[in-house]
Amino acid sequence: MKLSTYLRCGAGVLTAIALIGLANAEPLAQGTSNPGERRLQLLGDEPNYLDFNVGVFNNQGHNHSPATAEGRVEFRYGEKLLYFGPAAGLLVNTRGGVFGYAGIYTDIVWGRFVLTPLGGLGFYDRGSGEDLGGAFQFRLSANLAYEFDGGSRLGAQFAHISNAGIHARNPGDDELLLTFALPLRF
Repeated sequence: MKLSTYLRCGAGVLTAIALIGLANAEPLAQGTSNPGERRLQLLGDEPNYLDFNVGVFNNQGHNHSPATAEGRVEFRYGEKLLYFGPAAGLLVNTRGGVFGYAGIYTDIVWGRFVLTPLGGLGFYDRGSGEDLGGAFQFRLSANLAYEFDGGSRLGAQFAHISNAGIHARNPGDDELLLTFALPLRF
Protein backbone atom coordinates (compact mmCIF):
# COMPACT_ATOMS: atom_id res chain seq x y z
CA MET A 1 0.00 0.00 0.00
CA LYS A 2 1.38 3.44 -0.88
CA LEU A 3 1.49 6.35 1.55
CA SER A 4 -1.13 8.26 -0.49
CA THR A 5 -3.52 5.31 -0.10
CA TYR A 6 -3.00 5.40 3.68
CA LEU A 7 -3.68 9.14 3.72
CA ARG A 8 -6.90 8.79 1.70
CA CYS A 9 -8.04 5.88 3.87
CA GLY A 10 -7.22 7.82 7.04
CA ALA A 11 -9.12 10.89 5.80
CA GLY A 12 -12.17 8.72 5.10
CA VAL A 13 -12.05 7.13 8.54
CA LEU A 14 -11.66 10.53 10.25
CA THR A 15 -14.61 11.92 8.25
CA ALA A 16 -16.81 8.98 9.25
CA ILE A 17 -15.81 9.39 12.91
CA ALA A 18 -16.55 13.12 12.78
CA LEU A 19 -20.00 12.48 11.26
CA ILE A 20 -20.85 9.93 13.95
CA GLY A 21 -19.67 12.39 16.61
CA LEU A 22 -21.75 15.24 15.17
CA ALA A 23 -24.84 13.07 14.83
CA ASN A 24 -24.40 11.92 18.41
CA ALA A 25 -24.37 15.49 19.80
CA GLU A 26 -23.10 14.22 23.17
CA PRO A 27 -20.47 15.99 25.29
CA LEU A 28 -16.91 15.26 24.26
CA ALA A 29 -15.94 13.92 27.68
CA GLN A 30 -18.88 11.55 27.99
CA GLY A 31 -18.38 8.34 29.91
CA THR A 32 -19.68 4.95 28.91
CA SER A 33 -23.36 4.28 29.50
CA ASN A 34 -25.11 0.96 30.04
CA PRO A 35 -23.72 -1.13 27.13
CA GLY A 36 -27.10 -2.69 26.36
CA GLU A 37 -28.75 0.71 25.82
CA ARG A 38 -26.16 2.47 23.65
CA ARG A 39 -27.02 3.61 20.16
CA LEU A 40 -24.42 4.18 17.42
CA GLN A 41 -21.99 6.64 18.97
CA LEU A 42 -18.36 7.44 19.72
CA LEU A 43 -17.11 6.75 23.21
CA GLY A 44 -15.39 9.55 25.06
CA ASP A 45 -13.32 8.95 28.18
CA GLU A 46 -13.49 5.40 29.49
CA PRO A 47 -11.26 3.02 31.48
CA ASN A 48 -7.78 2.14 30.26
CA TYR A 49 -7.72 -1.25 28.52
CA LEU A 50 -5.12 -4.00 28.38
CA ASP A 51 -5.79 -6.06 25.28
CA PHE A 52 -4.44 -9.61 24.85
CA ASN A 53 -4.45 -11.22 21.41
CA VAL A 54 -3.54 -14.51 19.74
CA GLY A 55 -3.78 -15.29 16.07
CA VAL A 56 -2.00 -15.61 12.77
CA PHE A 57 0.81 -13.40 11.40
CA ASN A 58 0.96 -13.29 7.58
CA ASN A 59 -2.41 -15.06 7.63
CA GLN A 60 -2.69 -15.21 3.83
CA GLY A 61 0.77 -16.74 3.48
CA HIS A 62 1.11 -14.95 0.15
CA ASN A 63 4.62 -13.65 0.77
CA HIS A 64 7.92 -15.51 1.04
CA SER A 65 7.34 -16.86 4.56
CA PRO A 66 4.50 -19.13 5.69
CA ALA A 67 1.83 -18.01 8.12
CA THR A 68 2.93 -18.21 11.76
CA ALA A 69 1.31 -17.93 15.19
CA GLU A 70 1.31 -14.50 16.81
CA GLY A 71 0.77 -13.08 20.27
CA ARG A 72 0.16 -9.42 20.98
CA VAL A 73 -0.47 -7.17 23.96
CA GLU A 74 -1.74 -3.60 23.67
CA PHE A 75 -2.41 -0.82 26.17
CA ARG A 76 -5.08 1.76 25.32
CA TYR A 77 -5.19 4.88 27.50
CA GLY A 78 -8.83 5.70 28.33
CA GLU A 79 -8.69 9.51 28.44
CA LYS A 80 -9.38 10.84 24.96
CA LEU A 81 -9.10 14.17 23.20
CA LEU A 82 -11.92 14.69 20.69
CA TYR A 83 -12.72 10.96 20.89
CA PHE A 84 -9.14 9.87 20.09
CA GLY A 85 -6.80 8.20 22.58
CA PRO A 86 -3.20 6.93 22.55
CA ALA A 87 -2.27 3.26 22.38
CA ALA A 88 0.95 1.22 22.37
CA GLY A 89 1.54 -2.44 21.68
CA LEU A 90 4.01 -5.23 21.12
CA LEU A 91 3.56 -8.29 18.95
CA VAL A 92 5.76 -11.34 18.55
CA ASN A 93 5.47 -14.28 16.21
CA THR A 94 6.83 -17.82 16.35
CA ARG A 95 9.48 -17.06 13.72
CA GLY A 96 11.16 -14.50 15.99
CA GLY A 97 9.52 -11.42 14.49
CA VAL A 98 8.88 -8.53 16.87
CA PHE A 99 6.92 -5.33 16.19
CA GLY A 100 6.57 -2.51 18.71
CA TYR A 101 4.22 0.34 17.87
CA ALA A 102 2.34 3.39 19.12
CA GLY A 103 -0.70 5.07 17.63
CA ILE A 104 -4.16 6.52 18.11
CA TYR A 105 -7.53 4.81 18.36
CA THR A 106 -11.20 5.52 18.85
CA ASP A 107 -14.19 3.43 19.92
CA ILE A 108 -17.42 3.33 17.94
CA VAL A 109 -20.23 1.51 19.77
CA TRP A 110 -23.64 0.17 18.94
CA GLY A 111 -25.30 -1.56 21.86
CA ARG A 112 -22.80 -4.05 23.25
CA PHE A 113 -20.61 -4.11 20.12
CA VAL A 114 -17.48 -1.95 20.01
CA LEU A 115 -15.52 -1.23 16.82
CA THR A 116 -12.01 0.02 17.59
CA PRO A 117 -10.02 1.29 14.59
CA LEU A 118 -6.35 2.04 15.31
CA GLY A 119 -3.60 3.59 13.24
CA GLY A 120 0.00 3.50 14.37
CA LEU A 121 3.63 3.30 13.44
CA GLY A 122 6.53 1.35 14.83
CA PHE A 123 9.59 -0.75 14.26
CA TYR A 124 9.79 -4.35 13.07
CA ASP A 125 12.57 -6.90 13.52
CA ARG A 126 11.84 -9.86 11.27
CA GLY A 127 13.77 -12.58 13.11
CA SER A 128 13.60 -15.51 10.64
CA GLY A 129 10.16 -14.43 9.41
CA GLU A 130 8.81 -12.31 6.59
CA ASP A 131 10.98 -9.48 5.24
CA LEU A 132 8.67 -6.45 5.23
CA GLY A 133 11.23 -4.24 3.48
CA GLY A 134 12.64 -2.37 6.46
CA ALA A 135 12.33 -1.66 10.15
CA PHE A 136 9.92 1.32 10.01
CA GLN A 137 6.32 0.17 9.43
CA PHE A 138 2.72 1.41 9.71
CA ARG A 139 -0.05 -0.65 11.31
CA LEU A 140 -3.78 -0.28 10.70
CA SER A 141 -6.30 -2.43 12.55
CA ALA A 142 -9.99 -2.82 13.17
CA ASN A 143 -11.23 -4.73 16.19
CA LEU A 144 -14.88 -5.74 16.61
CA ALA A 145 -15.69 -6.87 20.15
CA TYR A 146 -18.63 -7.71 22.38
CA GLU A 147 -18.60 -5.82 25.69
CA PHE A 148 -19.71 -7.70 28.81
CA ASP A 149 -21.35 -6.08 31.85
CA GLY A 150 -18.04 -5.71 33.72
CA GLY A 151 -16.49 -3.86 30.77
CA SER A 152 -14.28 -6.68 29.46
CA ARG A 153 -14.42 -7.26 25.70
CA LEU A 154 -14.08 -10.36 23.53
CA GLY A 155 -13.62 -9.93 19.80
CA ALA A 156 -11.75 -10.40 16.56
CA GLN A 157 -9.25 -8.11 14.89
CA PHE A 158 -7.94 -7.72 11.37
CA ALA A 159 -4.70 -5.77 11.00
CA HIS A 160 -2.31 -4.82 8.21
CA ILE A 161 1.35 -3.89 8.57
CA SER A 162 3.06 -2.12 5.68
CA ASN A 163 5.82 0.38 5.05
CA ALA A 164 3.56 2.32 2.61
CA GLY A 165 6.20 2.21 -0.12
CA ILE A 166 8.90 4.11 1.79
CA HIS A 167 11.23 1.10 1.43
CA ALA A 168 12.07 -0.59 -1.89
CA ARG A 169 10.28 -3.78 -0.78
CA ASN A 170 6.73 -3.50 0.52
CA PRO A 171 5.07 -6.93 0.73
CA GLY A 172 2.91 -6.03 3.74
CA ASP A 173 1.48 -8.43 6.28
CA ASP A 174 -2.07 -9.27 7.32
CA GLU A 175 -3.01 -10.49 10.78
CA LEU A 176 -6.14 -12.18 12.06
CA LEU A 177 -6.48 -12.22 15.86
CA LEU A 178 -8.79 -13.27 18.67
CA THR A 179 -8.85 -10.49 21.28
CA PHE A 180 -9.69 -10.16 24.96
CA ALA A 181 -9.56 -6.72 26.58
CA LEU A 182 -9.59 -6.07 30.33
CA PRO A 183 -10.59 -2.67 31.72
CA LEU A 184 -8.06 -1.21 34.15
CA ARG A 185 -9.64 1.04 36.75
CA PHE A 186 -6.70 3.29 37.64
